[in-house]
Amino acid sequence: MRIRAAVAGVRKAQESLEKAVAQALKNGASVRAVAELGVSANTVQKYGRAHGWPTEENRERFYESRYDREDREGRGDSRPA
Repeated sequence: MRIRAAVAGVRKAQESLEKAVAQALKNGASVRAVAELGVSANTVQKYGRAHGWPTEENRERFYESRYDREDREGRGDSRPA
């Protein structure tokens, strides 16, 4: 039936959206940046948590100091000239 096929398509699209949102967060995107693409911040966090975000690395980076971040990104060379 067309209805079953449509429901299956919606579920597949929903799963794809959730995984894409979570992957963006795992790759370092902020919740705010992802939410600006059309999903509420609360939903972004919900999808992320459902798919393994935040990772240990995300947590470490969240709590690192600016000095540590600059050191990690190239000994301070990441600052604009």
